[in-house]
Amino acid sequence: MQAARQTVDRSAKGGVTQEERKLAQTQEREAQRQIDLLVGQISPNQSQSQLEFYPYRYFAAEGFLPGYNFPRLSVRAYIPAGDAGRFVSRPRVVAIREFAPSNVVYYEGSKFQIAKMRVPVGGIEGKYVRVSVCPSCGYFHEGDDSLRDTCENCGAKIVADRDGNPGKLNRVLEVETMITRRRERITCDEEERLKYGYNVTTHFRYAPQKQEIATVIAADGTQLLQLIYGETAKLRRIDRSLRRDRTERGFKLDAATGVWGDRSTNETSQENLQTEVNLMVDDTSNILVVEPVNIPTGNSEAFLVTLQFALERAIQAVYKLEADELASERLGQGQHLLFWEAAQGGAGVLSQILEDPDAFKRLANAALDICHFLQEKQSCTKACYQCLLSYRNQFDHPLLDRYLIRPWLDRLGSSTITRQAANGSREAQYQQLLQQTDPNSNFERVVLAEIERRGLKLPDAAQELISEANSKPDFIYKNAKVAIFCDGSIHDRLEQQQQDKIERDNLRYATGYYVLTLKYKEDWQEQLDILASLL
Repeated sequence: MQAARQTVDRSAKGGVTQEERKLAQTQEREAQRQIDLLVGQISPNQSQSQLEFYPYRYFAAEGFLPGYNFPRLSVRAYIPAGDAGRFVSRPRVVAIREFAPSNVVYYEGSKFQIAKMRVPVGGIEGKYVRVSVCPSCGYFHEGDDSLRDTCENCGAKIVADRDGNPGKLNRVLEVETMITRRRERITCDEEERLKYGYNVTTHFRYAPQKQEIATVIAADGTQLLQLIYGETAKLRRIDRSLRRDRTERGFKLDAATGVWGDRSTNETSQENLQTEVNLMVDDTSNILVVEPVNIPTGNSEAFLVTLQFALERAIQAVYKLEADELASERLGQGQHLLFWEAAQGGAGVLSQILEDPDAFKRLANAALDICHFLQEKQSCTKACYQCLLSYRNQFDHPLLDRYLIRPWLDRLGSSTITRQAANGSREAQYQQLLQQTDPNSNFERVVLAEIERRGLKLPDAAQELISEANSKPDFIYKNAKVAIFCDGSIHDRLEQQQQDKIERDNLRYATGYYVLTLKYKEDWQEQLDILASLL
């Protein structure tokens, strides 16, 4: 704004051209509109949610977990409409496409094109991150890990994927507030490029020490599925370019002004123009990665696509989810199926699948019913809108064929789930639990060591919040519904004991957990005998 004001002042002395003066006046007006929104100077017909310091935006920026009553931080675009201008918001997963460079946004009957991004304090250069992605499983690496030549998750070599997308990206920029400009008309060339949409790829990364591995075993003992559940995993979507322009990698960006380079008019300064800039948005969700084992060799792509949507519909049916509460996608070379809880705050169903040994029996039966195999529908040939087809998967409609997965679903109908530690060993699970214990409580580690020495089943988690009762036991067994509290010297105080009783009674009544309290001054090892009988 200051630079624009100086240009306007110089114009009074004849130091700038008329075109430069008009541009500076426009920039000054837009800057003043954004300042008014920032400090809360809004007109009566504007929403408080447009303010930069709206409480939702503040809490989201501070890292509070989103829930149904508290949405995730959205991405905004500034539209110079009317006297005051407007900010429009979109969820991050939508903004990565809708607010992508050169895309057209329709607002109150007018066309606005994404022209530039807000330049962050300190400049754009410091905001770039390096990212490498695995072409096989879709796992992403960032920072120093992006220099790896092999995937940390599956060990595959990091190279370009089968669509030619590079495996290593040096300029990846998180989507910031975008700024639009009014367009009266869109040229035929622009419309042709935009109608094919953007090349957006999806990737994931597990949170440290928050993975659970399981296998789905058929009745004859053969492995059908490999499952990995990731709690609070990071999902990353990368917008690489327009689909029409696959030969050009990334977007062009003027690093000084934030103006996106237009390939046809080249409006940006060549001096500051940077190429191969990719956009990204991150989200945190509970995920389930499913890898089918020994799939049919013939028409494998159609088999995986059909299995993906059959399992998605089955999970929604069995766990009573709405369509927008669960999402799925094929990763990498298509051999890995990613399911994630898309609703605000998550529905908590994916972890339940691993906790129930017979979960895939129920899912398979539900899928057989959805695909009309329990009650045949004559009008459905390969797939229909009552079974697998939907608006969201319309690009996959030619591949969907319910008959391809029927033998597989029949085998899943008599399968069981076997869980294991993240790297398959009891020692690894023990070390993971040690890391999760309260660092100020040596008594917890003594108890855990005794459980390990006796050969008892190790707890499923340590210091995990049970949200229904707002309680965090020291150890929990999820299937057996046993909660263990290890009371050290801090629990000798009367006030603490009263608070403990209230919390643990609430846990018992709200969730049905059996509460086992071990006191450091008493013979707590007798309590482990009770634990052994409960497991």
